[in-house]
Amino acid sequence: MISVPVAVNTPLFQWQLDLFWFNHLNVYGNEAYQKALAIIIKRNHSSSPTINQFPWHQDIPNQLCESFFDYNLGIKEDGILLPLNIQVGLIQTISRFKDDDVIELLDCDMFHLKKHPNIAVGKNELIVSDIYEKWHLKSLSGNKRIIGNYTDNKTNYYNGGFVPIVGRAETFKKILLDWIWFHKDITKKEVDTNIRWWAGMYALQAACECNSVKMNSVNILYVPGINELERSHYIVHYSVDTLFDKKRFPNIDVSKFKDNIYYDKIKSWLAC
Repeated sequence: MISVPVAVNTPLFQWQLDLFWFNHLNVYGNEAYQKALAIIIKRNHSSSPTINQFPWHQDIPNQLCESFFDYNLGIKEDGILLPLNIQVGLIQTISRFKDDDVIELLDCDMFHLKKHPNIAVGKNELIVSDIYEKWHLKSLSGNKRIIGNYTDNKTNYYNGGFVPIVGRAETFKKILLDWIWFHKDITKKEVDTNIRWWAGMYALQAACECNSVKMNSVNILYVPGINELERSHYIVHYSVDTLFDKKRFPNIDVSKFKDNIYYDKIKSWLAC
């Protein structure tokens, strides 16, 4: 499995990627260099300067990629489309992978707590965490109409899942263009700001449904503030953690941290 976190050239993503890489090295040792490829989006806004080399003092394998408004897709800059950099970054890197390579696509505010289990993933299949469905997506219930705009909505394939998204490179190749265009279209159709911000998550459901790619959920993800840490959780997504609040970093009170492997890893990183 090759972990692919997506970062943007901003200070926020710089420390998040550093935290990811610190723990990847800690978990996998020298194997970490074969088990990660960071996508670095060159700039967040058209008013920002672009870059031609990796901007941070890290040795994580990486590839610089154009932002969604700079890449040759004819998509204009729009702040609500910033999450589209996940797919647009992946479409620029996907040729680096063999079709049967297993990719773990990640948001940057994630890292491995321990070695990943041996996740068997078949053709036309994605392994995901479906914690987002009950949490806020409701793509199988209250917000089902969003996916219905693009499919017959029989719900045979999608499940409201998202990162970590584990699949073969050939499967990502199959859905990428639909995932991009559905994402863009949802932001134009919808009025609700949250739905527009999560458009990439809904678009993934629609892209899988349209391409007969089965999304299967495995209990592998810890989301502080949403679920409880379990032995099966090898990865964490700290997007809404109130104790390690990414919006307030570096103003963090470690004395409030719980006694578990997740917070211990953050404390070790902070101490370096």
